[in-house]
Amino acid sequence: MTYSPRILALDLASRSGWACGYPSDLTPRSGSVRFAREGASMGAVFSGCRQWLNDFLATESDVKLIVFEAPMTPQHMSGRTSADMIRVLIGLCVVVEEATYGRGYDVREARVSDVRAHFLGTNRIKRKEAKVLTIDACHRLGWAPADDNAADALALWHYQASLLEPRLAVQTSPLFRRRIA
Repeated sequence: MTYSPRILALDLASRSGWACGYPSDLTPRSGSVRFAREGASMGAVFSGCRQWLNDFLATESDVKLIVFEAPMTPQHMSGRTSADMIRVLIGLCVVVEEATYGRGYDVREARVSDVRAHFLGTNRIKRKEAKVLTIDACHRLGWAPADDNAADALALWHYQASLLEPRLAVQTSPLFRRRIA
C-alpha cells in the first residue's frame, strides 16, 4: 500500500506560506499568514505560530505529514538577515516540531536547494529571481498563490508529494513544462 497522506507544507518566516493537500490533489489549498503584528516580540511570533498551527490542525484533522523548509545556516544568510531574524526562523521550526511532538504527525524538513532544484530545475539562482520563477511555475500548474510565500509553500508541497508519488515529478520536469500563453 502506498503512503499518500494529506500534507501540510510550511514556508516559515515573518509571513509564512502554507499549502495543504493529498499528493493526488490537482490543486492543493494554500495561503499565507502573519503570526503576529510586524515588529512584535519573538515570543508573540512563536505563540502566534503555535496557535495558528493548533487551530489549523484542529480543522484539518486528516493532515498526517507536516513538512517545513529548513532554515538556512547563518553562513548562507550572511548579509541578508539579522541575528534576530535567524533566531525567529529557527525558532519557528522548533515551535512546529514541539507543537506536533507526540501527536502522531510525520514531521519532516526539506532544504531550499532541494525544493528549488525539483520545482524550478535548478537551485543556482538568486532568491529574488527564484520567487518570480516559483510563482510562474505555480501558474503553469494551474495554481493561483496569494503571494510568494504561498508559492514557496506550494513548491515545498509539490516536492514532498513527489517524494511520495514519484510520477508527480514529471509535472515540473523541464521536458514537460508548458509555456504560459
